[in-house]
Amino acid sequence: MEAKSLGPLNGKIEDVQDLKRDFEDAVTKYRDFQHKNEQLAENMAVMTIQKADISKELAVLSQVLETTKAELKTCKDKIAFLTDENKVILQEKAMIQGQFKQLQDSL
Repeated sequence: MEAKSLGPLNGKIEDVQDLKRDFEDAVTKYRDFQHKNEQLAENMAVMTIQKADISKELAVLSQVLETTKAELKTCKDKIAFLTDENKVILQEKAMIQGQFKQLQDSL
């Protein structure tokens, strides 16, 4: 009789052991996920710092680009001015050469 009365108890013991294994597996998975979460948090902190550094760099480069664009415009304006001045000089040269040719011909 005692063996038969232990039957339901043995089933309960097995259920408890199964639950204990399930619990241990769940704890192991939890620890793994917690570790991965910590690694992700560290990665995120590093990336946040990198993003801030890149943003600062971008701001500096944007300012340098604007300065370079302004310098380029100044250079283009100077080139246009010198080109116009060169045209005037070439016209004056042609006129002087023509006058010189006339002078030579008259001598």
